[in-house]
Amino acid sequence: MMEITIQYTGQLAGITGAGEEVVELADGSSVASLVSQLCTKHGSQYADLLVNSEGEIRPSTLVILDGVQTEGERSEILLEGVRAVMLMTPIAGG
Repeated sequence: MMEITIQYTGQLAGITGAGEEVVELADGSSVASLVSQLCTKHGSQYADLLVNSEGEIRPSTLVILDGVQTEGERSEILLEGVRAVMLMTPIAGG
């Protein structure tokens, strides 16, 4: 098992009620499995911000691993050795 700190800003922080949380994942887990676990834990309002109707991570969702923004197909990136994940949704307003 591995522990990863999940960091939130904006709407996600509002939904979770926290700026961060620590989750346990099985060794060899991917970004997709992490997001799926978090969506199950935090419910549909949280999930609607991060994933589309097929459960795929939205292109507009930023996934930052240990301070480095991921690019391209993020779902299958393995989290081995990652200590912190920041999830960010687009900022709306005006």
